[in-house]
Amino acid sequence: MTNQVQSSVDQLLLEQGEYSPLDFLLQEGRLHYADYEAWRNNEIKYLDTALFGDAEQITALLTQAKNYLQRLGLQSQSAQYHTWHQQSPQSLRFSQNPSLDECFHQHFRKAQDQPQLDLFMDAPANSLVNGIQQALVNRHQTEARRQLERLYDTAPDHAKLAGLEQLVSAVENLSTPVNDIASEMKTLQEQLTPLAETLVGKDSHNILVPQWQRLSESLQHEPYNNDTPMLHNSYTAMQAMDWNRVRETVEQVPNWQSNLTLLHRHARACGRLQLNHAALMSWFLLCWLFPDNVDALASDIDTDISCYWSDFLEIEPELPPQTFPAWLLIRNAGLVNILPAPEDCTAIPCSAAYHTLYSLQTDKHQPNQKTDDINKRALLKQQDPALFQHYLRLV
Repeated sequence: MTNQVQSSVDQLLLEQGEYSPLDFLLQEGRLHYADYEAWRNNEIKYLDTALFGDAEQITALLTQAKNYLQRLGLQSQSAQYHTWHQQSPQSLRFSQNPSLDECFHQHFRKAQDQPQLDLFMDAPANSLVNGIQQALVNRHQTEARRQLERLYDTAPDHAKLAGLEQLVSAVENLSTPVNDIASEMKTLQEQLTPLAETLVGKDSHNILVPQWQRLSESLQHEPYNNDTPMLHNSYTAMQAMDWNRVRETVEQVPNWQSNLTLLHRHARACGRLQLNHAALMSWFLLCWLFPDNVDALASDIDTDISCYWSDFLEIEPELPPQTFPAWLLIRNAGLVNILPAPEDCTAIPCSAAYHTLYSLQTDKHQPNQKTDDINKRALLKQQDPALFQHYLRLV
């Protein structure tokens, strides 16, 4: 059991009160939401064929998560997935591997007392509410509207009726043009999102992602504006978990490497896409250009960077955020094999100490070449005495 798996599972339990392998894979960047949608639309037969990373490693991660949840004593239940937008939905399989398929369909939740409903007063209305919620999650808007009309007749004063009406109407309006994107985004953020999360819970993304996709389509030709950073495709695509689109739209903005917001979005998207080199470079720029902001952003970066950052904050003596890239080269010398040489990146404002450390760590991988390590160490000591102490400690 790795600490990372345990931490990810704990986070899901804290945020949602339950664990599903689907949410775990999305959270870990092993699955794109677009591929999940394709699976639910019956465009992909087995979802595990669309996962990022080594199949055996992913199987091990899911197994570790399951074992951890069982040790916690959480209740397990079987969950089924069916195709969307069909008159007769078909049951979907995650994998051809029976044990892996079973693991994916096994969810865990905390034990909780269920209130006993009054069979005569509550059962019909609550059955309709559950039906509407399930129809929304499964993107069956016609069925959602049908059951909503029945709820109006059965329990016109039901506490959830107004909220469900708003969600059903939002789903029905997905094909309509966006007239005022700022106003509609505010409604989505302040009204629809809390409603969906309250009424549907962890499956709310099945309702909310299409809403963000609709806004993305309206913003596809809009330039980035520092005064309205959310009115850009990179933001709406991030909410829709369309990480390729986030990365591409950020990189289309002139001088995006000097913008705090765009660098953060780029680092997060590249982490989700398993583009660790690109994520690192954006994170390094955040450290060099915006050192006062990086700590607040670290938890959003979906790679090992956040783990390294946590370790960096605990070292003694402390180092300023600007030195994190250089310290990381000390901690992981192998990064010189995937990072470009500083002299090849004149646009990157890296520190002098980073230059020196890159050269020192490169020398380790070139044993047959003559090096001047003594002079380079002396130079590093002169450039950053505190960092030099960490270098002596870790090499």
